[in-house]
Amino acid sequence: MGSKVSLAIIGRNEIVREGLSRILVDQGFDIVATSVDADALRDMAIGRLALDLIIIDAPSKAEGHAACRSLRTDFPTARIVLLGEDFSVQTTSETMSVGADGYLAKHISCEPLARSLQLVASGEKVVPSQTVLAMIAADWSRPSGGMSSLTMPSDVRLSERERGVLRCLTRGDANKQISRELDITEATVKVHVKAIMRKLGVLNRTQAAILAVTRGLVESPVVQSVTRSAAQAARAC
Repeated sequence: MGSKVSLAIIGRNEIVREGLSRILVDQGFDIVATSVDADALRDMAIGRLALDLIIIDAPSKAEGHAACRSLRTDFPTARIVLLGEDFSVQTTSETMSVGADGYLAKHISCEPLARSLQLVASGEKVVPSQTVLAMIAADWSRPSGGMSSLTMPSDVRLSERERGVLRCLTRGDANKQISRELDITEATVKVHVKAIMRKLGVLNRTQAAILAVTRGLVESPVVQSVTRSAAQAARAC
């Protein structure tokens, strides 16, 4: 994006607000306001601040959803992101239905947070990749799907490099992105992907990613763009 994203942070915990502010300033965002709740932000900002993005760190799902509804009315042009800890399909769906443009894990690390917020600011919808993978797994578990018939070998042994590639696959990264992140050639990435699929006994990258998360082969990914995940899952075989 050509200019800095103007951003407000809502949260009851002052330390969390301050921490988020410092992190996001370092990542190139313009923090224009912080407040304890939606009412406080409305009182200080309405008519005076142009906000691109609002982050809500609420103590409960109900409070977060209530804040989102209120902010959607008060700041109709701002994009809204909720931070949460429940990645179930139902909670994610409810969160997006109350007007959120993004739903991110509270324990997200700095760089993924920045990337996710930039995606939201540019018009994307972003949810935890755990939710996307759960949706795909649920669909594949139906009689017509293929996931229920998959059996991962009990003696899977992946090299450290293969685990790094697999971790990237769980985020939906394309070969070019994996190549840049791990500083290896795209040809080498392809070799590792084929080896991973063979060792896991799966047919494509999406199945490998789902097994990696559900069986604990790598750390669970934190975020993923819905549109990016869906598009890459459809293409990546």
